[in-house]
Amino acid sequence: MGDMNTPGKMWDARYSGEPSVYGTAPNAFFAQQLKELTPARMLLPGDGEGRNAVHAAAMGWSVRSFDASQVGVQKSVALALERGVTIEAEMGDCRTWAPGESFDAIGLFYLHLLPHVRPSFHQLAATWLKPGGTLLLEGFGPGQLAFDSGGPKNLDMLFTEDMLRGDFAGLDVAYCETVDVVLNEGPYHQGRAEVTRLVACRPA
Repeated sequence: MGDMNTPGKMWDARYSGEPSVYGTAPNAFFAQQLKELTPARMLLPGDGEGRNAVHAAAMGWSVRSFDASQVGVQKSVALALERGVTIEAEMGDCRTWAPGESFDAIGLFYLHLLPHVRPSFHQLAATWLKPGGTLLLEGFGPGQLAFDSGGPKNLDMLFTEDMLRGDFAGLDVAYCETVDVVLNEGPYHQGRAEVTRLVACRPA
């Protein structure tokens, strides 16, 4: 999804250039993990064109999302309308956005931030979880530099297990692993990739 450190105009241009940059189907890991959770209130920062928000809404979740790209937010709302579900999609910058509420689940998918922003945002996002709430994350690992299937080409923006365990030190980590996958998520996420995944819960 959109790295919200870069100007929204960059992501506006990307999202305007393709019918669906990352496809309209949800991320596979996200869809798998949702099957293990009871639908409640969810936040999806940097949700791009809304594929994950719309899927979660169809599964019975009450979903709020934000993204730096106005085009992405507009496409999220349009996809929800097309699928007959309701989501709350709004523009927002992760450096300044504040929810004014807490959530039962938060999903961070391919939200690659610059190293001077990432730790503080991750720590802040963890505080937005309700006690017992679950955080789900997937993003590219350092080995992704060897592949051309997407992601930033800046090693400092890629996720290691140790990095995520440190960023989310206040949460109980249920799963954290770097794995090889084959992505099939629209024109910008295609082919063999290395991803790092995290499932963590805020202590009840």
